This record gives sequence, structure tokens and C-alpha cells, in this order.
Amino acid sequence: MVTACLLLMMAVSCGEEPLRNTLPFAPASFRVDLNGVEHDLWNPLAYKMFTEENRRFASDRFGYAGLLVVAGADGTLYAYDLCCPHEDSKNVVVVPEANGKARCPSCGSLYVTLYGLGSLESGPGKESLQRYRVVPLPDGSCRIVVLDRICQAACHAILAGRVLR
Repeated sequence: MVTACLLLMMAVSCGEEPLRNTLPFAPASFRVDLNGVEHDLWNPLAYKMFTEENRRFASDRFGYAGLLVVAGADGTLYAYDLCCPHEDSKNVVVVPEANGKARCPSCGSLYVTLYGLGSLESGPGKESLQRYRVVPLPDGSCRIVVLDRICQAACHAILAGRVLR
């Protein structure tokens, strides 16, 4: 019985770790028009910030403090929440730099945004920037989204080939 429980615990605990939400949950759903208004995001190291002021549709959502969309050196788009996780305040947002990094003006934490991880490079912070998914759309645009934990679990199950019933 103990062996069966141990095996069950090991099987359940293995697998891909879902994205960790370091900030209070806030929905994110915003379309980035790469063939129009945001065409400059095709350039490596380009970045744009999106907040409530950029709302185009009533359904647009900008995460906790706003979105930072960054083009990596290879042209891949990455998205982060603008909130510094060390400060944990909607009013303290990181400021992107042209070198693929973003700095918090309050605590001085420096985050690397270039490779899609938002990892802390220096400063008092202990967590990475909150990441969001960038989903390519058929028309050449993309949508920035965050999935709640239930949706994350369903997506991981689908990707693992498990059938949900």
C-alpha cells in the first residue's frame, strides 16, 4: 500500500511545471498588430508597453500593471507584466531599455527581457518578471494571453496527450 501511494505521488508530481504567477492574478488578452500599428516590433530588441490607455476593444485586458512586449534578437516576441515583482505595486512599473533589459525605477532591480524569461540580473528582487504567452494568429498578428490555473492544467494535459473527460 505504501509503495502504491509513493508511486502515485511520484507520477502526479512529475511533468512540466506551469508558469508561476508571481503577481496577483489579472487577466491579459490583447491583440498586437504586427502588420499595422505595432510593425516596429518586427525589429530585434524593439519593445512596446501597453496599458489601459491603449485599449482598443472592451475585451482588452492588460495584466496586473500593463504589458511589455519585447522582440528578442531572433525576432521572437516575448510578453511580460510591467509590474516589478519586488515592489508588487501597479504603480511601480519597469522601464525597458534598448539593450533587451528592463529596470525598476524604485528598487533598481534589472531584468533580462531578451530571451523570454524576464530573469533577474541584479538588484534586491528575488523573482522574474511575470511572463505571458504570445500566441501567433493566422493574420500575422499575435495575442498576448494569460491562462488561469484550470486552463493551464487543461493545456498541459492536452500537450501531454491525455484525454480530458
